[in-house]
Amino acid sequence: MVYDVYYTTGGGPWVNAGTDTWVNLWIELIAPKLNVKPILLLHRNKPKGHEDYEFPIEAHWHGDDIDKFEELCNGARRINILHGHYTPMKVIEENKHKIHSNILHNSVDHILKSQFSSDASFIQHPYIDSKWETEINDVSNHSIWIGVYEILVKNKNIPNFYEFKQNLPLSDSNTIGFAARSEGRKNPRYLDGLPSMLFTNSIHFKSIWKRGMQMDTSKMKIYHYTPGFQDNFYNMDWGISHSCFNHEPFGYSIFEAVDYGKLPILHGSWCKDLEYPYRASSKKEFVDIYKRLINTSYLEKSKWFNLLKEFMINNYTNKDKWISDLLDIYNI
Repeated sequence: MVYDVYYTTGGGPWVNAGTDTWVNLWIELIAPKLNVKPILLLHRNKPKGHEDYEFPIEAHWHGDDIDKFEELCNGARRINILHGHYTPMKVIEENKHKIHSNILHNSVDHILKSQFSSDASFIQHPYIDSKWETEINDVSNHSIWIGVYEILVKNKNIPNFYEFKQNLPLSDSNTIGFAARSEGRKNPRYLDGLPSMLFTNSIHFKSIWKRGMQMDTSKMKIYHYTPGFQDNFYNMDWGISHSCFNHEPFGYSIFEAVDYGKLPILHGSWCKDLEYPYRASSKKEFVDIYKRLINTSYLEKSKWFNLLKEFMINNYTNKDKWISDLLDIYNI
């Protein structure tokens, strides 16, 4: 039997980041159109509470049967990395000659740069290896970058897409909302002492930022992240989105904020060619913009909200092109 392996670290019931959203879109929109049988290999243990989850294609969890996982990699015609670990993995190292494509969801050098040039006194990020990223990209026939800014690695840029489904008008609330992971480059510290609502991993936030950074959380309402609560959170009474993330590759949550009628404060590095007045690159700039927005008319904020949304729709909503561009690589 001829088959291709599609290797990932998440997806299916495991939705913890934009990478998992991307993988689930791949499962829904790309997998049914592949010419060669796809087998999905997830390099993690099956999440608790999802033992009965069934994928629409053949799929195997590494933790269920390690030998079977490695056997399938060894017998594959090709290996396509949908989202890999940022450090060497034995099963990939032993099959590097089979890597047909590698999806770049972030640039390790950009992550490292954004973390260590940060104005934070405490930095938290997962273990990552820049040399490993370079090595995988060198052996891959196709390196595919999903982001909205240029990176140093040679690649074909197939940016993500977003489908606007809510299309809510701009909220008139001046409360800040934060819907992201509590990692350094997402800059949760910018919310220190500000009236805000957070939708994040509350355990990480409290241990790293509240106790570790000693942030003033007295004006915050913190909701622990669970995928099923997302719609509830976005429909709460907040109107300014803390979307000021260092080197954000695409930013599903930025698009979601606009879709639900929230006005983002963006980082200076995100789609920097777009004229947009509400950008910050430091905590001081973020607080200054927030104070300015409180005293800005709804009409003025709506103008920039609509221009931003128009930019998003014109540049990042073409689902058919996304499907076609990926199939051109997978079905070679």
